[in-house]
Amino acid sequence: MKVLWLDRAIKRPEAPPLAFLMIMAILLGLTTPGFLAGANLLSIVSQVSVVGIVSLALNQVILAGEIDVSVGSLLAACAFTFATMAHVTSGLLLPLLASVAVGACIGLLNGAIVTVGRVPSIVATLGMLLALRGVVLLLGANGILLVPSAARLFGLSTVLGVPVPIVFLILVFAGLDIANRHTEWGRDVFAVGSNRRAADAVGLRAGFVKFRCFVAVGLGCGLAGTVFAGQIGEIQATAATGFELQAIAAVVLGGTSITGGRGSTFAPVIGAVLVGVILNALTLNSVPGTFEQLVLGSLILAAISIDAVRFRALRRAS
Repeated sequence: MKVLWLDRAIKRPEAPPLAFLMIMAILLGLTTPGFLAGANLLSIVSQVSVVGIVSLALNQVILAGEIDVSVGSLLAACAFTFATMAHVTSGLLLPLLASVAVGACIGLLNGAIVTVGRVPSIVATLGMLLALRGVVLLLGANGILLVPSAARLFGLSTVLGVPVPIVFLILVFAGLDIANRHTEWGRDVFAVGSNRRAADAVGLRAGFVKFRCFVAVGLGCGLAGTVFAGQIGEIQATAATGFELQAIAAVVLGGTSITGGRGSTFAPVIGAVLVGVILNALTLNSVPGTFEQLVLGSLILAAISIDAVRFRALRRAS
């Protein structure tokens, strides 16, 4: 029984990246002063909460066999909306609702273009990436939009000693994990991502399943936008540029297959922490920030290649 349990654990998609994360943490602890300090580890998890929330939502789209590369500009648009509403209204509820509503509407539009318009998701979301960035550049061209101190609660405050960003990450993870493992949502997403024709044959509406996943990405970016705005305290027109690379890296590094149908809710969280650890290690070792995209891009290529080899090996073994 124990051997069977171990065999199943090893075959889980997030097993290799989790092992890699543990080995990397041990090596960095031995070679990088301050890495294992409690404050640094808590800072890593808090900082990757935005990537984690977005990648958890993006994971649904990728599991369904699609891709959304607009999340960087979408996050910036939601954060800009949150900060603007925080200046206009008092309190946090209306800015939060506005950010989530904007994210949901853009996700809905992405989903409609892909599923109703039958435009390839890479093309549709790339166009949305550029269009949203153009809107943010037009609206924020005057300079820096400061986030009111009272509105930074979602990024800086704590609940029972736990930073609010981590609380949000845990809640989103728990909700999606329950949905993926115990509801029709998860069954439909995995079925469509594994084989759309087979899913259609048994009566699943593949287009509607994918449409819901794009809306989920919008909702995730809307929530993450409030945390992002609270953490950085100021929104520039170029905010979150290149963020989509981190989100996609988190998903594929965590073990979700870029071709869809294979993965788990744990994968994007492990991947987000892995990305955070890598970027933190680069900072602690005084590596210039210009190397970040090179490192992340190389890791994405490596993860996709390893996933393809591992999948072929598992198919031959089964």
